[in-house]
Amino acid sequence: MNPVESPARAGGEFHVAGQMPSVKQVICPTKTDFLEMNMVAPDSPNRNVRLLVAIASHGEKNLEFLNKIIRNYRSMSMEVDVVVFSNAPKNLGDGVKVMVGLPSPNPWSLPFAHKPYFAENLDRYDLFIYSEDDMEVSEKNIRAFLDLTPQLRPSEIAGFMRYEKSESGERSLPEVHGPFCWRPESVKRRGTSTIAEFSNEHAAFYLLTRDQLRMAITSGGFLRGPCEGQYDMLCTAATDPYTNCGFRKVVCISAIDDFLVHHLSNRYIGQLGLSYSAFEGQIGTLMEIGNGKHPASSLFKLQSKLLHEKWSKGHDEKPDAELLDQMPRDAKTVLSIGCGWGNIELAFKQLGCEITALPLNSVVGAAVERRNIEVVYGEWDACLKTLGDRRFDCVFMKDLLHLHAKPGQLVEQCAQLVKAGGTLVLAGPNFSRLPWLAKRLFGIGEFGKLRSFELAGISVCGPATLARHVKNAGLRLAAVGWLNHGPNRGWARGGAMRLGRFTARDWVLQARRD
Repeated sequence: MNPVESPARAGGEFHVAGQMPSVKQVICPTKTDFLEMNMVAPDSPNRNVRLLVAIASHGEKNLEFLNKIIRNYRSMSMEVDVVVFSNAPKNLGDGVKVMVGLPSPNPWSLPFAHKPYFAENLDRYDLFIYSEDDMEVSEKNIRAFLDLTPQLRPSEIAGFMRYEKSESGERSLPEVHGPFCWRPESVKRRGTSTIAEFSNEHAAFYLLTRDQLRMAITSGGFLRGPCEGQYDMLCTAATDPYTNCGFRKVVCISAIDDFLVHHLSNRYIGQLGLSYSAFEGQIGTLMEIGNGKHPASSLFKLQSKLLHEKWSKGHDEKPDAELLDQMPRDAKTVLSIGCGWGNIELAFKQLGCEITALPLNSVVGAAVERRNIEVVYGEWDACLKTLGDRRFDCVFMKDLLHLHAKPGQLVEQCAQLVKAGGTLVLAGPNFSRLPWLAKRLFGIGEFGKLRSFELAGISVCGPATLARHVKNAGLRLAAVGWLNHGPNRGWARGGAMRLGRFTARDWVLQARRD
């Protein structure tokens, strides 16, 4: 997900005088070491903490937010220095240093400009914050970080999540969307706190102690030039400590409100994200996992390795009218394999079906169960064992086959759950769509990785490649549908062309057991 709108293209280079300081490997600190080395004593509120804040700010769109967050930092009881990295001069008042220039001609490289500055000032500060120019961080957030950090393992960094506010004051979590989710198996006790990992490390903000920054630099992954990785360039700069320096971002779920920061622009309201009330439900489930009152499991550990996990299974899937039309009308019992928040399953239920769901993980599974849908928890093989001899009028699976190294094998396993006279309904992305097919053939961008499952985490498959496995499982291929023929940028403007597999974004396959 792009954290901010793409800035206008600008030229220039960013120059940092002098050599990068040499950094020695340090031993990971204990709680006592942490308090002594960083001169931070959470139980001594009058002890000044030296904090360096680096803010990336392109253009003037967020100038009002930027001035607000600078005032906020300067009102803190800590010794705070604020440095703004910008593509153009800005007058932000006395005491605020503005460094102008880009690390590379790419305007999206601006967030990388703070890294050498942090390295040069490593020994002058106790804490280091990087953020975008619309992130409202409170002193309470920072103090919560200081309280939690001594309880964590050396490889763990206390992280934060963004929230946004609607005009009515309702909060939502923009990072909780698409394939991103809590990792149920990551729930752990650390001292008096409970932590967990969320699969989307981006929050447009991070906070490090001096020694965490030192170890990040020593790892060799922090001071690399502007680049893209799991995320785009903007997000990569904000997540490198977790994704490229050997640390893991953990969130304190037992004091979650202390680790939420306000995204002042509220730009994703109504577009994506999870409501705060639903988010609280997920936190409650995580706490139950930590207390041993709820299972910790994931159905599959499957995800795309492409930028932003493109084509990964979405947890927030919405019912698709075209897809619902492909469901057999005579089905009384439906097994949904790989359900997310339960939106599609609820639509099945409203059609009069009795639904059994195998959730993507046990956190979303609890939310589905609260919607009065039967849920079977566990990894895939364990779920098959639990289901035993049960068979269903319809077995449904969407957007999972292409994430499996052996999709045909998975098809044959799913087929065994279909009763006589029943239907197997499979759906997935159409990699034969002309624009995508051309990019695959010419190896353009991320599409070039689709030639290898090891590179992409994706098996290119569709009705033609799966038909043999359907037959091997004793089913008859009954129908193939091509869905979502929306126009592509640059072609087919003025309306959706419907040329079967050449224009469809998705396919759906029906197979019957006679």
